[in-house]
Amino acid sequence: MFKFGYVTVVGKPNAGKSTLLNKLVGFKVAITTPKPQTTRFNIKGIVTKDTCQFVIIDTPGIHLPKQKLGEYMMEGVENAISSVDVIIYLVDATKSKIDSVNEDIMKKIVTLNKKVILAINKIDKIDKTKIFSIIENYNNYFKSLGGNFCDIIPVSVYKNDGIDILVNCIENNLPEGQMEFAEDEITNITEREIVEEIIREKALNNLDKEVPHGIKVDVEKFKESTNKEGLLQYNIDVNIICSKNSHKGIIIGHEGRMLKKITREARIDIENTLETKVNLKIWVKVRENWQKNELYLKNIKFRSSN
Repeated sequence: MFKFGYVTVVGKPNAGKSTLLNKLVGFKVAITTPKPQTTRFNIKGIVTKDTCQFVIIDTPGIHLPKQKLGEYMMEGVENAISSVDVIIYLVDATKSKIDSVNEDIMKKIVTLNKKVILAINKIDKIDKTKIFSIIENYNNYFKSLGGNFCDIIPVSVYKNDGIDILVNCIENNLPEGQMEFAEDEITNITEREIVEEIIREKALNNLDKEVPHGIKVDVEKFKESTNKEGLLQYNIDVNIICSKNSHKGIIIGHEGRMLKKITREARIDIENTLETKVNLKIWVKVRENWQKNELYLKNIKFRSSN
């Protein structure tokens, strides 16, 4: 019996959702940084095994939105959790207390009557004896709401500990169905979007405070050509959109050093991902309050509704 279904990963910002998606797919389809709210729209990875295929959806970390951008991000979460067969509720073992955000997440998913797997991540960073109390706390609270986790799996995504067990649990809870995607398909996002996300990842990792969260990356040109050695390369022109003039100076840096660093790191990562040479050029432009402008949010809005 072959199984097919849709799975989504939900949790607080920085719980490890994007890292888990990449680990399950076996390819970097979602960017990862230590900063919260890295993921801005739902990203789908496709996992195919001999006995099942499932589409796993990485969602933005659940938070209280302060502007249109945040509203669309949370709309994406709502759409993802309401239309899947299995929910993976990912929690951070190093932050074992059930706070108000975790309470709200559980209150939301318990109403959906979905199969919910509780995955307790980052167990490599805590005393293993604490895992049982974490499980008990989450299990008791979820039961008090009238829900039951179909499985509870301690994992370390970083150490690849418990991932095989989690995949088996996912498969066990999928409905019977036919394969809907080719075996070699791994994601729904395009190469252009992968490039934009990689550049945004490098900006998030290199810039401080509110600056990286106030940027948007747009690919203006994405063309194939042949270099002097006769090899295929991509010529990619990109705009980094920021909301303030002061941020532009920070992104460019003294004598352009920061922008050069972001460009260099992004080019290496893009070349490794696309497996070809890349000629990457990045410009920085100011568009005040772009987070409230429908024109700049149209792609995030579109992906939040799919």
